[in-house]
Amino acid sequence: MRSFPFRYQARLLKIAVVAVDEGWELWVSEADRRLAFGGRVAVDEAIAGWRIGDDLVQERAEEVKSNVLTGKLALGPLPPIDVEASVEAARSP
Repeated sequence: MRSFPFRYQARLLKIAVVAVDEGWELWVSEADRRLAFGGRVAVDEAIAGWRIGDDLVQERAEEVKSNVLTGKLALGPLPPIDVEASVEAARSP
């Protein structure tokens, strides 16, 4: 699965790209937990963009990231960080 990681409020989040009927949905996620819906790219749009050298999924992911970082897309209160689990995950291959 394609994803675009970024940091927000000392957390590692990602824009996860999920295949759906006739397109892809972009979700802001932390680990495997979906936090907010970021948008959708239709297959027809993506193909039209690809034909002229554009990556519309990546462009939309950058828009979603910008919206999170500027507060335009609210994630709501994030749960506390489990430091021990974070350290273990970082050590795992």
